[in-house]
Amino acid sequence: MKTLLKLLNKYSYVLVFLVLETIAIVLLSNHNYYQHSRILNTNREITGYIYDRIDGTREYLSLKMTNEILVSENSNLRNKLADISLNKTELSIAEVQRLSYYTPARIVHSTVHKQLNYLTINKGRKQGVMRDMAVISEEGIVGIVLESSPNFATILPIINRDFRLSTKIKKNNFTGILHWDGNSPQQAVLNEIPYHADVQIGDTVITSGFSAIFPEGLHVGTISDYSLKEGNFYSIHIQLGTNFNNLFYVNVIKNYLQEEQRILEEKIKQ
Repeated sequence: MKTLLKLLNKYSYVLVFLVLETIAIVLLSNHNYYQHSRILNTNREITGYIYDRIDGTREYLSLKMTNEILVSENSNLRNKLADISLNKTELSIAEVQRLSYYTPARIVHSTVHKQLNYLTINKGRKQGVMRDMAVISEEGIVGIVLESSPNFATILPIINRDFRLSTKIKKNNFTGILHWDGNSPQQAVLNEIPYHADVQIGDTVITSGFSAIFPEGLHVGTISDYSLKEGNFYSIHIQLGTNFNNLFYVNVIKNYLQEEQRILEEKIKQ
């Protein structure tokens, strides 16, 4: 109480000035139409600015829920298309291989700037997420499910030095192996493309379909640079479609024929 009285005593002149100023503004606005109009307009500007900021903040905070809804809706649409295709009376093996079941998930932990990066998602075995399933984003491929627990799964992303994937240049189907060189999380390297292949900056690179994990035709990225190495093969730098610095939501893909293909390939190896 004593502190409050001291503050009032210290700033008493300021308080009296503010009170008198407020009274003067009220009297002026009530008896002068022009001043009244200006004060109302200023008040509208200030309150409009405040409401705009509040609404922007509320919209930003709701983006998380909005993104989750959009990812879920996209996954449901893909799954409905797959169900419709599976119900066809005649369906070729190639068409079945392209059919997949999508499970939306959110990333709960990730590393980007290490040599052996990993991601963790909030879906696991209870939601049908198993080892060796493909993981994609809306922009391109992300990685492969390494291990899964009942409600979580660890992802081996493209930006891990141990990652390897068969990909191809979309326009001419020349196939090579994609890997990460440990530098930028936005770029990977494509090798084993022969020198006689038509390669241009901006060409699209997609999955080749030579893997039981990734269906054919998924977007990987675009060619940003290339050079000719010894041995008559190109060294090609790929600008990845997925931005790992701003990645929050993914889809896990279940290939309908993945297990059958894996078992057959294991028998051949044995």
